[in-house]
Amino acid sequence: MRPIVLGHYDPYLVALSVVVASFGGYVALDLASHARDAGRGRNGWLGAAALALGAGIWSMHFIGMMAMRMPVPVSYDILLTALSFLLAVGVSGTGLFAVAHGGGGRTTLAAAGLLTGFGIVSMHYVGMAGMRLPVPLVYDTLLVVASVVIAVAASTAALWLAFRTASPLQRLSGALVLGAAVVSMHYVGMAAASAAESAMGHAIGVGAASAGDDLGLVLSTPSLAVGTGIGTLLILSLGLLSVLIDRHRSAERAAGQEARYRAVVDSAVDPIVVIDETGTIQSFNRAAETTFGYGAEEAVGANVRILMAEPHRSAHDGYMVHFRETGERRIIGVGREVEGRRKDGSLFPLELSVAEWHDGRQRLFTGIMRDITARKAAEDALHRAKAEAERAREEALAARDNAERADMAKTKFLAAASHDLRQPVQSLFFFAHALSDRLDGHPASPLLASMSESLNGLRTLLDSLLDVSRLDAGVVTPAVTEFALGPLLQRLADEYRGRAAEVGIALRYVPTDGWTRSDPALVERILRNLVENAIRYTESGRILIGCRRTGNSLRVEVLDTGIGIPEDKHDEVFVEFAQLANPERDRRKGLGLGLAIVRRLAGLLGHEVTLRSRPGRGSAFGLTVPSVAPRQVMKTCRPAPQSGAQSPANGGKGLVVVVDDDAIILLSMRTMLEEWGYEVVAAVSADEAVGTLTSLGQRPDMIVADYRLREGRTGLQAIRDIYGVCGVRVPALVLTGDTDPARIAEVQQSGHRLLHKPVAPEVLRSALTSAA
Repeated sequence: MRPIVLGHYDPYLVALSVVVASFGGYVALDLASHARDAGRGRNGWLGAAALALGAGIWSMHFIGMMAMRMPVPVSYDILLTALSFLLAVGVSGTGLFAVAHGGGGRTTLAAAGLLTGFGIVSMHYVGMAGMRLPVPLVYDTLLVVASVVIAVAASTAALWLAFRTASPLQRLSGALVLGAAVVSMHYVGMAAASAAESAMGHAIGVGAASAGDDLGLVLSTPSLAVGTGIGTLLILSLGLLSVLIDRHRSAERAAGQEARYRAVVDSAVDPIVVIDETGTIQSFNRAAETTFGYGAEEAVGANVRILMAEPHRSAHDGYMVHFRETGERRIIGVGREVEGRRKDGSLFPLELSVAEWHDGRQRLFTGIMRDITARKAAEDALHRAKAEAERAREEALAARDNAERADMAKTKFLAAASHDLRQPVQSLFFFAHALSDRLDGHPASPLLASMSESLNGLRTLLDSLLDVSRLDAGVVTPAVTEFALGPLLQRLADEYRGRAAEVGIALRYVPTDGWTRSDPALVERILRNLVENAIRYTESGRILIGCRRTGNSLRVEVLDTGIGIPEDKHDEVFVEFAQLANPERDRRKGLGLGLAIVRRLAGLLGHEVTLRSRPGRGSAFGLTVPSVAPRQVMKTCRPAPQSGAQSPANGGKGLVVVVDDDAIILLSMRTMLEEWGYEVVAAVSADEAVGTLTSLGQRPDMIVADYRLREGRTGLQAIRDIYGVCGVRVPALVLTGDTDPARIAEVQQSGHRLLHKPVAPEVLRSALTSAA
């Protein structure tokens, strides 16, 4: 049997099929493009695009089948026809969603195009199978294969175009290509179908009367094809209208956002510049105009290099190319400091941060800049100030170190000088005292008295130097207790009243019942210096000693009507050796150490020393001490001496060991102690003393040792050696002319009593008596 063509085509319906296919392709591409740009409802727009593409393909297929005029009646199976429609929509949606969510890569696109193409072919031949003809159809294999190839190519083209058309003209061109491909696939598939010649003749003879007795319905009428086309076009138009309305709303929202963005950008105080991937400026706000000197109309469209200084100016395009090729970020998302270039060519420091973003079509970069000229100037000024402060600190530290070295040198000098002076002065004291007993009533006694007075002045100087050294050494430890101020002030007034009267000054004391908490000996030393200072610098008038209450404190004051002190000299008078009214350094007016000792002692006790004075009107020195509640004091009587007290075995006052490497001091002290009734063992070293005691077989009652001995040994070591042969701890005194704070601290820690040379004979006698 020879196959024959089924019939001929109605050209108007063929044209309608082409229009429907092309329009459906355009709407599908437009919906897919909108889905790509939509932020919300993307899947909904993808579904609409799939429906438009499937409906357009199916309608074109259905209209194309109705366009064929066959000599036999044709009916269609409704179920198969509906299945073909569902296949068209389903495979279109599968392909679109696969490409949209699969990244659009070549592999994804090829797989989706192949799947969609076979789906469309299936839709076509399912639709052909739904035709009810009185003759069986046969298919040309080559034409069927050609229809499959065309379907896969058309599907792949449709999916590729769906997300790459940006303008209506591109979508129209793509729709025409897609429509032509789909139409070609359909009519090639139709051409693949034919019927046998004998079967066709028999079918024509049967007639149209029996055509409606099949399982299908007679649908092959031109009016139905036209209705299907018009209905499809209306549905597609509604889809296109929805896109246009949504685009209009999106445009309004975008315009509002753009207006808000522009208002924010233009009102920003920092320059904001937007560029594209090529470095072309897209946006230039007002702050950028002010900062760089370019107008927006000059900057927009120009390369951002105009705002850069070298070397970034020349290398910027290379940066952009490198970023596009590798995706490597160098400054995006990282703030950095760079140099900007103004229109006039001047350079200035700025802070730059860059952000990357997409507007749906291209990649853009926003640069936010800040002119940091003022900040840099402030930082430079701060760095200079820090450098100057560091230099000042280093200079201050150097000055402090120099001062400490000078103070240490002064202390060492005072210690050495004091020691060297005290040694001969000590021997003079002892010899003078020994002579005073022997020259009692002798004509030379007045000369010895004058010599003793001079020695007392020298001792006063050395004692003052010693006090300063001891306070600087920190070896003076206050013995704090609660005591009444009245007896202390009364005793000072009684002691100094006669001395003040000798120079024509009236000294008066105002009684007080106040009590305080402090060291009574150190407080007495402070007040004694203040009273002596008042007597020394008051030529006539009076001195008043009193105490007044100020809140929870007591202020003990010494007021005089002396020469007074200028206000700008109030701090100077507390400095060592400062004497404002004694330029000739008259020893009778003191040494300039009294007030220095007052300030040191007050600082040690935590008390405040105040001064009020007017030149020619007098001065008022005050010592502020804490006030405590008075306590009741019980009156006691001195016990009477007991009768029958026994003297030492030798009938004297006891045995004293004296160790001193200075032969003259050793001789003078031995002479004086023997005059007082002591038995004396005099030795220049510990070994000599130990040897003498061993030969005597007698334990000493007292040890008096000089601190510095020969061969680098000390009096403390000599005392320990003597303890070793005695077997018991014997009372001991350490004599030294050394004012080194370290030496003083060492003796204090040993627990032995320390006496400084030159020692007054009565002080030494008192120390021996109390120790015994």
